[in-house]
Amino acid sequence: MTAFSALLFIGGGLAAMTWLMVRRMTPPTDQAEVQSWLIGWTLKGIAVPFLIWGLMNFGLSWSIQPFMPEVQAALNTPGTFAPAFVVALGSGVFVICSYWAAVTLGWVAFKTARGLSAEAKPHFRALCMTCSLGLSLPAAVILLIGGWTTAGLAVTVILAPLIGYAPSVLSPRKAPPMYARAIARIKFGKYAEAEWEIIRELEKCEEDFDGWLMLAELYATKFNDLGEAQQTILDVCEQPQVTASQYSLALHRLADWYLKLGRDPKAARRVLERVIARYPGSHLARMAQLRINQLPNTAQELQEQEQAKPIPLPALGDSLDEKEPALEGESKTRSAALQANECVDRLKIDPNNVAAREKLARLAAEQLGQVRMALDQVQLLLGMADQPASRRADWLSLKAAWQIKYLHDGPAARSTLEELAREYPQTAQAFAARQRLAKMPPA
Repeated sequence: MTAFSALLFIGGGLAAMTWLMVRRMTPPTDQAEVQSWLIGWTLKGIAVPFLIWGLMNFGLSWSIQPFMPEVQAALNTPGTFAPAFVVALGSGVFVICSYWAAVTLGWVAFKTARGLSAEAKPHFRALCMTCSLGLSLPAAVILLIGGWTTAGLAVTVILAPLIGYAPSVLSPRKAPPMYARAIARIKFGKYAEAEWEIIRELEKCEEDFDGWLMLAELYATKFNDLGEAQQTILDVCEQPQVTASQYSLALHRLADWYLKLGRDPKAARRVLERVIARYPGSHLARMAQLRINQLPNTAQELQEQEQAKPIPLPALGDSLDEKEPALEGESKTRSAALQANECVDRLKIDPNNVAAREKLARLAAEQLGQVRMALDQVQLLLGMADQPASRRADWLSLKAAWQIKYLHDGPAARSTLEELAREYPQTAQAFAARQRLAKMPPA
């Protein structure tokens, strides 16, 4: 049994190795077809011969004796037939599998050589010569020791490294594009040279998404050519290998450029709508829709949104005790009311629009005199999920400032300041809150 197990292990290993090598040599598009062929060829080349070999050595009748002399002699000795038969089966498995592996690998090498381009043929020929010269001596030793039964193993010793190294020799991995030179040119303000450096790297790997995105950013931010940047983004998005995440990232980046450089919210909205149309109902489409809901409708709204700044930290200082100057006339109040109504309309579309809700709170407290409403809006802001700690600290300081300045509610302001210092102790707002608490009378 030991001999049978060893021979079965070697033969099975040769067959499995051949399977792996053949699949490695096969292009992804042909994997299913080659696997079907391998299954049939394995049945014909290994299973059927092994079955015939077993029947030949079993002794089907008195006129058809076992093929191997050792098994035939064991028929006359009680108790020795089974061990002899098992050893014969193991020898058959080894010979059949080794010859099958040699024939299969030889056929794959032949087909590979026939399908090579003129450029790849010299590399494959050199690989064949190297394997033949380097492994002919070990193959000859195997053949001399084992005779014809090890001929398949000897041929496999030569062909296995040939097939194993062929993919890396015939299809070497391309080095990834390197954009260090382009980045250096950009830092030195040599944008035209940086463009050529990026294009030179893209010529080596035309499907590199990061390179095309870098080129589009160069056109947008350095050449101020949003038209060329858009065309570059749209071209790369149409490449078949671009993933959904890359598609969304590229269009979001283009929308950023239209907002920051082109001051064109409508163009940014059109760009983001492409994501929704391409991947309807997906997470990417929902993210794009949320951002569209937060976009200003006009360039003027965009400017107002960018100019809106949080109340500075000195609001927690002594200036809070000063009285707020009266509103400057009815026209200013009317303008503030119109802006507040616009914020309300935007919040109806997207209740999570942070910028609109914060602007509404400021207008209500500072220009319309509706401090309670402003505090309610701040509380809604604090209840929003996924907001950074710095923004929450700003809103708490804003709440405390209004409680002191407009409501003159010291206990409520103290409670807010204590919450700010307790929840966000490392922020600058918390430092200012502690200073203010030290100046306030004890509760």
